[in-house]
Parts: sequence; C-alpha cells; structure tokens
Amino acid sequence: MAVLDNGEINRIQQTANIVEIISSYITLEKKGKNYFGMCPFHDDHNPSMSVSEEKGLFTCFVCHKTGNVFSFVQDYENISFIEAVKIVANKVGIEIETGYKETSKYSKHYEAVDLALKFYQNNLKSRDGTKAHEYLKKRGITDEIIEEFNIGYASNNYDTITKLLTNKGYDEEILIDAGLSVRGQTLYDLFRNRITFPIHNPNGKPVGFSARIYEDVKEAKYINTKETPIFKKGKILFNYHRAQNEARRVKSLIVVEGQMDAIRIYASGIKNVVATMGTALTGDHIKLLKKLNVPIILCMDNDEAGEKATIQNGEALSKSAVDLRILRLSGAKDPDEYILKHSKEEFLDAINNAITYFDFKLNYYKKDKNLNKVEDVSKYINQVVKELNKSNDPILIDLTVNDLAANYGIDKNVLLNQIIKIEAPKVEKIAVRKEKKLSKNQKLSSILLYYMMNDIKYIKLYEQELSFIPDEEYLEIANDILAFYLKYNYISIADFISYEISKDNYEQVLSIVDNNIKIELKDADYVGIVNKIKNWICEDKIEELKEKQKNISDINEKLNIANEIAKMKKRMCQNEES
Repeated sequence: MAVLDNGEINRIQQTANIVEIISSYITLEKKGKNYFGMCPFHDDHNPSMSVSEEKGLFTCFVCHKTGNVFSFVQDYENISFIEAVKIVANKVGIEIETGYKETSKYSKHYEAVDLALKFYQNNLKSRDGTKAHEYLKKRGITDEIIEEFNIGYASNNYDTITKLLTNKGYDEEILIDAGLSVRGQTLYDLFRNRITFPIHNPNGKPVGFSARIYEDVKEAKYINTKETPIFKKGKILFNYHRAQNEARRVKSLIVVEGQMDAIRIYASGIKNVVATMGTALTGDHIKLLKKLNVPIILCMDNDEAGEKATIQNGEALSKSAVDLRILRLSGAKDPDEYILKHSKEEFLDAINNAITYFDFKLNYYKKDKNLNKVEDVSKYINQVVKELNKSNDPILIDLTVNDLAANYGIDKNVLLNQIIKIEAPKVEKIAVRKEKKLSKNQKLSSILLYYMMNDIKYIKLYEQELSFIPDEEYLEIANDILAFYLKYNYISIADFISYEISKDNYEQVLSIVDNNIKIELKDADYVGIVNKIKNWICEDKIEELKEKQKNISDINEKLNIANEIAKMKKRMCQNEES
C-alpha cells in the first residue's frame, strides 16, 4: 500500500479553501483582501492572525506562526502531518489511502484496553450480566445508548480479564501498567462486579474505564482507571471525541461533572456534551475546549460542592478568554436527575437561559449574607468591586456601578474611586518567537526566495540571471523551489510548504514567508535584488582574488589577478546601473 505522495498532498491542498477550513476552528472576519481572527497559538485578545485565501497561507503578526492549511490543522489539533492531511481531505470530500500506520511504544496498552472493552461489552449481553443490564434499563439507558457508549459489565470473578489477556500473550506488567490488573498475592482484575463505562482519548481510542456498582453494597460508587501511560485524567474529557463535531455544528458545548450526566444528556438527543469525571478543569482540558471555538456552558451539580466547582472552573475558563455561560438547575441534584424528572425541552430552555459567569458570581456573593445589614452590604460590594477590576468591559463596569449605587444608596463616584484604587491584574506577556538577525545579504536572499515562491517568472529569471546564491542555506531552498517547479510545472507557497523539504529548511521557509508577506511584488524591484546578489557574488570573488594575490610573488600573475579584480568591479558598476 503506497504512502501518500506529494502530488496527492498538493491536490488536496489546491482543493481545500484555507479560509473555510480555518473558519471551522476559529471565527474569521474579512478585512480588505484577507481574513482576520484571534490566533489560537498564543493568548490573543486582538485579532492578530491573517489568512490569505489567494496565497493559501495564515500568519500571526504577534507570535509569527505561519503556514498552510495542513500546518494549521496539525498544530491546532496537535497531531501528525499525515493525520492533518487526512482531516483536510475529509473536510473537502477527498478519499485518500495514506498507507500510514500509527505506531506507539504503548500500542500493547491500547490493544489490551480495547480487548477488555469488547469483553466487558459482550459480558453485559450474557446471562452473567443480566442484573447489570436490568439496572441500566431501569435507569433509562436503552440498548442503543449501551451500544453507542460501549457500556459493559465486569463479572464478579477474581481474574477473568487477567487470564483472558495473559492467555492471549499480553505481559502481566502491561496489564498492570494499563490499569486493568492489580498485583496482590496473585494477579487479579481491578474491575469486578461493576458496570464499565469506557473512557476514550480525544482521538477516540479507548484508554481506560469508569466502573460503577449497580447493587446496594458498601463499596465506592465508582472505581476509575488509575493514571497510566495512555490515560491522564487531566488531559481527557469524557465523550469529547463524540461531542466535538456536534459542538462546532450547534456552536456550543455543555460541560458537566459526571459521565452519567453526559450520557443522559446525550441520550436525550443533545450530543454536544462532555464530562470532567469529577475533577477540576486543567490547563489541558481548557486547551481542548478552546480548540472548538464555541461558547462553553458550565453545568455543575446542584449542591454546595457544585457551586464551588463552578467558581473554580469558571475562574480558569474566564482567564483563558472563553465565552462562558453558567447553567444552574433547580429541583434536581444533577443533569441526569433533572432530565429524568423533567424533559429534554425543559433542559434546552434552561440552557437558553444560562447566565454569564459575572452574573453567577454576583448571585454567589449574596449567598449567606443579610443585605439588610451594613456590614454584609459592604462585604458584598467590595467583592463586586474586585470582580469589576478584572473586567476590560467599560459598559459592564458602568452598568454594574449604576446598579449598586441605585440599589444600596452609594455615591457612584465612591465606587468608581475604589475601582481606580485597586491595581488591575497584570497582563501576562506573550512569548513571541525571537527572529535571528539577518545580514544585508541574507535579507536580499530572503526576498529573492519569496518572489520565487510566488510566481514562476521569477524562478525563470533566477535560472537565467543567477542560478546561485552564495549562502548554503538559501541556495538549498532555491534548489527546492526549482525542484518543485520542474516536477509540478507551477508554484504556490502553500503547496510548496507541503513539499518534501528538510525540517530545518521548513522552519526557514516559514520565516521567509513571515518576514516578507507584506511586500508588494514588483518586477523592477526583483531585478534590483538580482543585481545586488550578483554584486555580492562579485564581492566574494574579489576577496578571494585579493587573498590569492597576497600569496603570489610572480609580478605577471599579480597583474592578471589585478585585471580580474578590475573586471569584477566594472561588472558591479554595470549591475548597479541596470
């Protein structure tokens, strides 16, 4: 099976509209010839990423991230180049066969978990799993949802899965490392007499389980897979692999605490839902959420712990500039119970009435306060003022200050003075890529190569007039451009970036594009650049001849070299005049 070749990659690149592809990840707005949006590769608060439909390129003018449609998807999704090509091909309706097989030093771990999933799933359908199956049906979990979520049953036997996998040749240490078995006096199964809910990574591979009791026994309600090489709770959100496309389609994502909440919401037909599995949102979780570029609706359990979780997770999300809404359900302890008691329609109404995180905090700060008491009013207003100092929205500040002044009889200026007195939070500096300082001749080479990457006429002029750059790195890139042109009979920056060039040159090509993307291509300017590089070649030759002249004693040879130097200088003058 052949590996995907450059011709096929370039065909996909030419078919894909970079604006449409990137728009599926971030919001773009047209300004002039190009489109602009918030750069997802740094903490961007002003649209600094430009996308050129004409050139098939994106570039950020702050962090200097530059590339084509494949490199955008690769970096955004944090996947390999081939996987990015497959995603873009799928988006534009091109079927491809890459011949690419992903390898991993943890492939046996993945295989073992996948086999355990299939075994547990079949076990639920057996006589042994009858009671567990009946429990799920009583909870309103249909066979369709059981199938969709690969729900299974771990029998009450001591070492069923352990024996099954060791008999298939899996090493005992792999089973322990993958979180399926535990070593005591002998090796035994971690999950026994429990309903199993598989947990998948963002790419949809099963990596672990959450196992729930279904009988009235004095045991922990849930046992989860421990941290393993393939399962990191802080990097995984339950149901993310199913929810991500639906979230982009409906333009929102619901985040709940438990997997049963997520399953219940999903089963009702609302499929844009993920669960944190009872943990606070981590930086990696938030990266996954931000990748979707949709508003987040945070719906934690309806108890004191759920309120605290809303504050903790809300702070983390708001600091990451996520469009955040808060959903607090009344009359039920969690979304699972709410939908069972009410209906999908009432849950959707609740979603539509979700409030901003700021409004949630205003209500939260009133909790346990008697606002008829001066002391409690003072505490409340001081908390609100601290929140206002985190805001960059002057309208929100003005409306809130007016509301506080009207409701509590406080002079508006007193409140505004308090806001001014409190130090605003420090803005974290963006880490930008440090560009190496280029010499005058390196800048010329960079501009020359940018011209060549834009139009074949400049490639032909380079062949006729130069065919050489006295810098190995830039010469190698020029040769790559020539090779691309000779192979495909056209040139395109976006397609050229996908061509087989070395990793070092790849970074340099992106840097060349980034440094020169704003210049206007003019034939006269290009001729001037070629002539300056010709002079650079002459200067190098003159220095070489002078060194040679120093080591020669024969007067005639010295004269010959002097004549050659004179010819070089004359040629330089002619280059400057033309």
